[in-house]
Amino acid sequence: MVICKTEISREVQAELFKNAKIAYIIALVIGSVGLLAYIILSVFIESPYLDALLLFAIPFGFGLVFLISINITIKKAEQNKAENEYVFDDEFFAVTSSRNGDVVGTSKTYYKNIYKAKENKTFILIYLNRQQVFPIKKANLTDDQLAEIKSLLKI
Repeated sequence: MVICKTEISREVQAELFKNAKIAYIIALVIGSVGLLAYIILSVFIESPYLDALLLFAIPFGFGLVFLISINITIKKAEQNKAENEYVFDDEFFAVTSSRNGDVVGTSKTYYKNIYKAKENKTFILIYLNRQQVFPIKKANLTDDQLAEIKSLLKI
């Protein structure tokens, strides 16, 4: 049995939103370039076909709104003072989530019900589905604990 804790900090949130943030930045840049092209070309050319460039407002808007939302979520992580305590058993793992020292939820998940588990340089990420993820900071684990968790999760 392995017991460990991970604080849900700004660093954790930034890691979880890393890929989405990159995608929204790309959408924002593409939308900006398209809108800029529309403005510049409409000064020199009068054509009804230029209005098609206004479609670039869609990725611009989505990129801007979601990028702002992600940044707000990352900043709120500092204020919430959330922490997950994980207990890894032979057939399941249990998570107790607390915020400001108060327990706000518990869950028990069997390994066979995990959507996927992956490891990066800083975290082990356990996905229950495409949106719900439990991060475990590897720095909080000993080498033996890390090896046992990886074995249980089949990473």
